[in-house]
Amino acid sequence: MSERPVGVLARSAVVTEVLAQDGPLTPAEIADRTGLPRASVYRLVDALSAIGLTETRESGLVGLSLRWLRLADAASRAMTEWDGADAILDDLAARTGQTAFLSVPRPDRALCIRWVPGSGIGVLILRPGRSLPLHAGAAGRLCLAYRSDLDKVLAQAPFERLTPRTLTTAAELAADADETRERGYCRSDQDVTEGISALGVAVLDPRGNLAGALSIGGLARDFDQNRTRFVDVLQETAQRLSGNLGA
Repeated sequence: MSERPVGVLARSAVVTEVLAQDGPLTPAEIADRTGLPRASVYRLVDALSAIGLTETRESGLVGLSLRWLRLADAASRAMTEWDGADAILDDLAARTGQTAFLSVPRPDRALCIRWVPGSGIGVLILRPGRSLPLHAGAAGRLCLAYRSDLDKVLAQAPFERLTPRTLTTAAELAADADETRERGYCRSDQDVTEGISALGVAVLDPRGNLAGALSIGGLARDFDQNRTRFVDVLQETAQRLSGNLGA
């Protein structure tokens, strides 16, 4: 019996997500990172290649095709609620000297949809189309703090440790969520990449719900020296974005 279409789509999504996160991989590496059987990975890669979504290179590595760029551009244009965000992010990056990000909450991650590169671009993981888990990074933990089902998410702990400073337990993340909401910003201190810090604040819609996470990231020493100023600029910028959502 052939696989149900929903099952095939779900497995295809898993494959494309790992390729988006990790770059070109061999089918064996895809199987190891997704937990899918190698035979299934080969079938999925063949199917994705047949419709132009992946390509197998001479080296044997499988990567996403350039067709994803057109799809990503179309998806970005469809998010009309963020019209005007690019100019606001430009201003944020210019005022702080750091890379500015706008991310939106997804069921288990914070998805970056806009950025303006700053001085730390070469070592930052997040960029448009990529995402952070909810337990790590300023954008991820900011989105976690505003989840209405926080207890349900934390029930999945312990989470993956990315660096020695990553919060992994339910107790750590619950306390961090409380602190984030109380002080009005999230501080990521080298919990995704050693030497890199970030700050994030909430962008709220007219009903007071979380619409996005506005963050900046760069070298940890810059954030140690300028945190108060960076937070002030972030919160001011978030208010501008929130105002656009209500326009």
